[in-house]
Amino acid sequence: MTTRALFADHALLPTGWARGVLLQWDANGQLTQVTPGAQPLAGTPRAAGPVLPGMPNLHSHAFQRAMGGLTEYRGAAQDSFWSWRELMYCFAGAIAPDQLEAIATGLYVEMLEAGYTSVCEFHYVHHDGDGRPYADDRTLSLCLLRAARAAGIGLTLLPVLYQSSGFGGTPPNAGQRRFIRRTDDMLALLQSLKPACDAQGARLGLAPHSLRAVPPEALREALAEAALL
Repeated sequence: MTTRALFADHALLPTGWARGVLLQWDANGQLTQVTPGAQPLAGTPRAAGPVLPGMPNLHSHAFQRAMGGLTEYRGAAQDSFWSWRELMYCFAGAIAPDQLEAIATGLYVEMLEAGYTSVCEFHYVHHDGDGRPYADDRTLSLCLLRAARAAGIGLTLLPVLYQSSGFGGTPPNAGQRRFIRRTDDMLALLQSLKPACDAQGARLGLAPHSLRAVPPEALREALAEAALL
């Protein structure tokens, strides 16, 4: 019986919909051959319906998976969309590296089960609970890389540049202490993460949080320098 092949009556390929598609892959799960207009090999499993490419999840904050259900209600009449941040700050302030890795691993498995095969992880919890850098500044980023590798999902790691709490460079508040990085500090983190990302086949980028959290001059510097990495 062929164990690394699947026959689909209908499959969506880069060229469009095709009939009678034989998909074959290697032990690493990488496609080795996609043959439209084929006949099924003896013993090849047949897809129960149309086959689609894996979907990318384009915006994830993995740690927030564990606070799901805690903010989806109004606690007071004056609550608004922004009220959830207070609980999120408390949650982000308490999470430990091993907890982040466990939460992210479970989340990425859930994504795979839902049909996602890659994820863009917007990662902004960088430091320890007091806002101090870990001895290895990559600590929490490496947790996410290990989680993606363990789950088997493709990862684009996007460390988030976060510097202020409001427009005009308003100083960050206490709940944001684990998020804050200077521009040069962020660029150094990206440089240090490149070998680990390359070794895993993960992509690495930079995500300025917003015009609210990154002053214009810092944004210009970050974009100019990041392009050279």
